[in-house]
Amino acid sequence: MNRVFLFSVLMGLTGFVSNQVWAANNNSEADRDITLDEIVISSSRASEETPITQSTISSNTIEKSVTGSKELPYLLQSVPGVVATSDNGLGIGTVYIRVRGTSDTRINFTMDGVPMNSPEDHAVFWANMNSYSGSLESIQIQRGAGTSTNGSGAFGATVNMQSTKPSIDPYLNAEGTMGSYNTYNGTVKGSSGMLFNHLILDGRFSVTNTDGYIDRTKSRLGSYFASASWYGNDYLVRLKNFGSFEHTGQAWNGVPSDSIKDGKPTFNSLGLFYDHKERLHFRPTTDNYWQNNTHLTFAKNINSRWDMQATLHYTYGIGYYEDMKDNSNLAKKFGLNQYAGIEGDANRQKWLKNNSAGAIFNITRETNKMEMVLGGGMQYFDGDHWGKFESIINSADSSRINIGDAHYYDSKAKKSDGNVYLKGTYHIGENLHLFADLQYRYVNYLISGNNDVFIKDANGKYQNQLLDINETFHFFNPKAGISYFADWGNTYFSAARINREPTRNNYTDNGGTLLPKAETLYDYELGYQYKANSWHAGINLYYMDYKNQLIATGRISDIGEALTENVESSYRKGIEIEAGVSLTDKIHWSGNATFSRNKIVDFTEYVDNWEGDALQIHYDETDIALSPNVTAYSMLSADFLNGFNATVSTNYVGRQYLDNSSCKERSLDAYCVTDLNISYTFHPVNFQEAKLNLQINNLFNKQYSSNGWVYTAVSESYGYTADNRYKEDGLFVQAPISFLTSLTLKF
Repeated sequence: MNRVFLFSVLMGLTGFVSNQVWAANNNSEADRDITLDEIVISSSRASEETPITQSTISSNTIEKSVTGSKELPYLLQSVPGVVATSDNGLGIGTVYIRVRGTSDTRINFTMDGVPMNSPEDHAVFWANMNSYSGSLESIQIQRGAGTSTNGSGAFGATVNMQSTKPSIDPYLNAEGTMGSYNTYNGTVKGSSGMLFNHLILDGRFSVTNTDGYIDRTKSRLGSYFASASWYGNDYLVRLKNFGSFEHTGQAWNGVPSDSIKDGKPTFNSLGLFYDHKERLHFRPTTDNYWQNNTHLTFAKNINSRWDMQATLHYTYGIGYYEDMKDNSNLAKKFGLNQYAGIEGDANRQKWLKNNSAGAIFNITRETNKMEMVLGGGMQYFDGDHWGKFESIINSADSSRINIGDAHYYDSKAKKSDGNVYLKGTYHIGENLHLFADLQYRYVNYLISGNNDVFIKDANGKYQNQLLDINETFHFFNPKAGISYFADWGNTYFSAARINREPTRNNYTDNGGTLLPKAETLYDYELGYQYKANSWHAGINLYYMDYKNQLIATGRISDIGEALTENVESSYRKGIEIEAGVSLTDKIHWSGNATFSRNKIVDFTEYVDNWEGDALQIHYDETDIALSPNVTAYSMLSADFLNGFNATVSTNYVGRQYLDNSSCKERSLDAYCVTDLNISYTFHPVNFQEAKLNLQINNLFNKQYSSNGWVYTAVSESYGYTADNRYKEDGLFVQAPISFLTSLTLKF
């Protein structure tokens, strides 16, 4: 609240000063073109001539989509091959994204060139980025390997987010949203305008609340963004501070398919336990985290040919998730050997504290024949992980067991990550463009301490699994391509090799097997695009050949994280089709479709056997889990009357297998979901603009699941065979028809 109060006072004071200064300088500054902002993102963005597969979501599209509802991945669903999914069924809080079947741990995300992926998990946790789209100017999605950038290697896509350009005109916007499942959002953002001919202050603050569709997924989230930008004649200095806080109810177990069949699609098993009198209790499972990011950027236009930019960045985060493990063997599960033979309902907290600091830079040279970028970055990460108990209750008599603040596991992680790249485009005449991109990347990753897995020693005592990881990687990532522009369209071809290191979970959750290997991707893209005044169309062919790809097995850890294993050879190949047309000056349609094959070559499945060694089943070629062969998107938008707009968008996702056996019984049915958005923009007295919005999600009330996991086993004594396995699963059911209304006021 202190942060909000200070921000409000600051915006009020600067707004007053701005009006005075602006009145005096209106004529000279109104036409000022702040091109320095483009330098900040030029190194990580691909130009139109770059021969890669790319899509850009503009500020206009982002603004129309900011309704205080779903997280950013749902905005990206308009891009070919993108699938977004939500644990609570509403798209708020714990949300995931996949591109071409690859998860968000394998997608490179940057904000103004600064890596946003967790250095350890390689993921972006969208609960920690609630309402961030309200602070974005545009988003470029490079499918496939993309161009060199900072952070982990892109094995499915690179998503480059550009923060909002400061406004030279003062403004203040307020937005409020209310809807189904007690969902509401409030956002305030504004700018001081240009002060003293050089300074602009701007910021945003958002709060979101929802009860969630799935039981006990009530969440409260918020985020903030503030920046101060100083514009010189040929340089820019910007200080940004942004972050988030979240308290989200979790449902990472999903809903068992049997519960869905029994008419209980919102059932959440997390936190459910019985006391010694067989009375049912619920203890909500929650994730609680606070994260703060600071960026200090300097950009300079040296002359007509040279630009440079550098950013120092620091991220601090701390938080924990809390969940109940009922009827747990306290020695076996938590290493509490003093309570051997006792089962307890343990309410545990698993904490982490992260510090990450680094710097990025780029130098750009542009001539009539060539554009070149020399860039790179360094990042150092220091993280602590530990677990403790909020309470332990004896399952037999409900008495409390007190062990104080003792940690039942402790580990530390340190990671150094550095890269340097040189990339450029050479123009042969006006039509032919050659592209080359060379990157070297160094990674050193250390994990020490002990894990939250316990192993019985020779004395019958349970001891923590020790962690002693010290891995160093040297990666060379070359890329090259060619593009040809003519009146009849743009044709391009590119080839790339990229490498990436395993994540923390690949090391700690590998079940004591061999250390995971680094992965290598060979990516080939061939595309054609045509743009006319009233329509456009494009087609892209891709072949992504993986060596030692870490594949999701379909099983999850006890906190809902996907377990993986290296497979020697696998591939993703497909065709992406895009088109759009302006039927009239008020009616517009756009859409895309992706048809693909996602296969593991020569795969051996290991199925748990309750009576002996795991059952091995070999497949010459099998589908990769959670990789649909067909995805499609359609959007029809119409402006009618005066200020009214209606937009209908439809997403289709084909069948997704939950494991790597290509078994239909262990898969998610294909689904097709339509959303309707109706808005009315008007100009009341004393306001620059006002907008009313009605969002109807899942218009046709489709019952579907967008994600899931499965566990299977065989047992001769219980009659479970390879063709009739024991099965446990969890499906992430999405909400039926739901509504959101919003009002936006621009002062």
